[in-house]
Amino acid sequence: MTFRKHAIWVAAFGACLGMGSVASDAEACGGEWYPEVMVDPRIHGVAQAEKSLASGKRLAAAASVIRMMPHIKSLKAKPGSLVGRAERVLAVALSRSSGKLAVSSEVPQEVLAGWQGSKEGESATNLAWSVDVLRRQSSAKQDDVGLKTDLAEAMSRVPERRAEARAILEDLAQRDLIASPEGYAALAVLRSQSGDSDGQKLALRRCEAMAKSQDACVLRS
Repeated sequence: MTFRKHAIWVAAFGACLGMGSVASDAEACGGEWYPEVMVDPRIHGVAQAEKSLASGKRLAAAASVIRMMPHIKSLKAKPGSLVGRAERVLAVALSRSSGKLAVSSEVPQEVLAGWQGSKEGESATNLAWSVDVLRRQSSAKQDDVGLKTDLAEAMSRVPERRAEARAILEDLAQRDLIASPEGYAALAVLRSQSGDSDGQKLALRRCEAMAKSQDACVLRS
């Protein structure tokens, strides 16, 4: 890129950031596009958030995503894209935190609003968002058993979705395709709720055999 073209791009990008609408700005300036001369700093940030989530640090993962993309709810990205990966991290972290993110010390209050789930109805709203995100992504990639597992795990924490969650997890378990220890932990809870104690123990054993940390096998309803 020539110096003149670079200068034109810098001016245009500055104008973009100065737009009036926050939600549209996030998509136009911070959504899926970065120019060839720049390295999107979120590439490293999203990769780190994924690693944090995989290692059980769900609050740190969620805080990182919210800091990088405070208007992520408005983006609705494709699965596998940078924003889509961040969206999935936040959705899974939310479900594993029962819709309540206690990360007030890491994220400015004006950015965190609603994610804490401290007000009546907020945690249910957050869980519903988590399920919606994972359902949309799973529908777009129907052969991705990891997304199916994440979706069923999130649905297991929403009372009216538990029957569907169990149907998905039982199908995956029958084919030995549950993709995470947390998925087996969710199945253990669902089996326990239906009085299947033997099935619960079996799912927990599978969870413990797969987990790097036993925290993954803590039963969360």
